[in-house]
Amino acid sequence: MDLFSARAAAARDRLRRRFGSAADTWWAEMPGLLRDLAARWELDLGEPVGSGNTSLVLRCRTAGRAAILKITPDAAIATAEAAALRVWAPTGRVPAVYAEAGGALLLEALPSETTLADRPAPAPLHDVADLIRALHGSSSADRAADRGFGPPTDRTDLLFTLWQDRAAGDPDQVAALARGHALARELAAAPPRLVLAHGDLHPGNVLPPGNAARGLVAIDPRPCLADPASDAIDWVVLGDPARWRATAGELADLIDVDVERLWAWCRAFAARLAATEDDPGRRHAFRDIAA
Repeated sequence: MDLFSARAAAARDRLRRRFGSAADTWWAEMPGLLRDLAARWELDLGEPVGSGNTSLVLRCRTAGRAAILKITPDAAIATAEAAALRVWAPTGRVPAVYAEAGGALLLEALPSETTLADRPAPAPLHDVADLIRALHGSSSADRAADRGFGPPTDRTDLLFTLWQDRAAGDPDQVAALARGHALARELAAAPPRLVLAHGDLHPGNVLPPGNAARGLVAIDPRPCLADPASDAIDWVVLGDPARWRATAGELADLIDVDVERLWAWCRAFAARLAATEDDPGRRHAFRDIAA
């Protein structure tokens, strides 16, 4: 694997933005780490793939089959992902975990690396709802808590703190995010029920099915105990802003959550969604609904 390739350099830059200078120290140790993992798991390493912000992701082969190697400087991220993937494994809606060591995961390679975000047409809403229901119905909140997943406010606080830090030079954006954070924290503190949520379920983290029986497959979770409505935010706001409220109602019915809670989650995240939206009309629509 060429650590100086354009894809590897892009991955290093994303990790630096996420983890700061610690990522550079970690990256300097990468050649030795890759040699150790290749020897331990008998890997033929390929090239980087994907665009994640917390891991270097490589194609590889082991025991004659394709696989994915993920390595992160934050071992807790890998540990949580592996634990959640194992909880969800019976659903078939996530990649299988082949091996885990520290901050490294060896995962099943899916037939397609093209996410829903890269496809010209959105997935049918009922297919998305089937995926959400499968993940949320696979484990009780008590069982998830036993595996070390924290309270729902933990994920909310982590996200908004990260976003506010990145927006530090823009007082208006910081204020908008603070309002969103307050609403999100209120929602997270009093959920009607708790599920093991994906935590980052958007079209860029969902792959089309390799076969009809398996359905859509979720990748790159940031698992957490959470209000089930919080996993549906990105799917409500995919299309025409004029349809957002109607889509919220349709999806809420399909996944059995309260539509007003789902819409409140969308409002809580709207300031962040506006900041990352390139289309001026959609950006304005996000600002209109923001908390």
